[in-house]
Amino acid sequence: MQFGKKSVINGSLNQNTRQGNDYFAMLPILFGILTSLCFAIASLLAQRGYYIGSAPWGAWITIAGNALFLLAAHFSLNSDTRLWVAENLLFVAVGLFVPGVTRVLSFRGIRTMGSAVTSTIVNTTPMFSTVLAILVLGERPGPLVLVGVFLTVAGLIAVSWAGEKTSYKKVELIHPFLAALLFSLKDVTVRWGLGGGGGQPIFAAGIAALTSTIEIFLITRLIHGEKFSLPPRRVFLWFLASGLFTGGGFLFMYLAFSMEKVSIVSPLINSYAVFVLILTPLMARRIESVTWRKVAGAAMVVGGIFLLSLGKE
Repeated sequence: MQFGKKSVINGSLNQNTRQGNDYFAMLPILFGILTSLCFAIASLLAQRGYYIGSAPWGAWITIAGNALFLLAAHFSLNSDTRLWVAENLLFVAVGLFVPGVTRVLSFRGIRTMGSAVTSTIVNTTPMFSTVLAILVLGERPGPLVLVGVFLTVAGLIAVSWAGEKTSYKKVELIHPFLAALLFSLKDVTVRWGLGGGGGQPIFAAGIAALTSTIEIFLITRLIHGEKFSLPPRRVFLWFLASGLFTGGGFLFMYLAFSMEKVSIVSPLINSYAVFVLILTPLMARRIESVTWRKVAGAAMVVGGIFLLSLGKE
């Protein structure tokens, strides 16, 4: 009888352990979804800022707010910071491109083509990640991956070219495409740099953002020749808010990459076109219209990137 009671207790403990493991396994999925939501809101807030007034330093304000948010979050949550470690140099390198250069490329796309088109094209990042996995990691894609690539490309055609009258030059498409390629390089590099959970994900994101802040300042001031000046308060606040949501997005993204494989996280964090399309009528109805073609194209892209996730072992 005692043995039976012990078995019941052990069975209950094992069940609780399995439930705890299931909840923990869902965390990176939740973080990935929250990343997409934050990025979608940040994109629409930045678009609103550009709509209200000229802001040559808009991208810099957003990235600076991003860096401040992440570093403040890290130091408020951690008393032990490993500053002088080799991995941090890797995140400095990441910061030179993401969110630095990619932010400029994305902002250019937002200004010329709108958030829905830009975000949908940037969402092809998992396609580039799959190619990199094949070339660098030796992965072999299955049928689901191939179908996912097809759906992604078909969705892009529907959004960008399929008979839609557009007010932007097709050459402008190069900017979000380059951003997607750099994002895919970031995905692989961040996952490798965090070492499967042994790194400092929030601090790593802060290092990358701080590097981007310095880089964008130098580019805007020295290369573009823009004299440093903050926009009017009502414009500045839109970009600052965009920076805070961008910081939240990178926080959740780095946490997700520290816990789960790139093939799972990348499609989730790049599905924010869905949130953009949902939120556009609420946040940017006067700025950008959402057509059925955009909705169908975005749905195909999102379906494609989730198939990439399911088919990639």
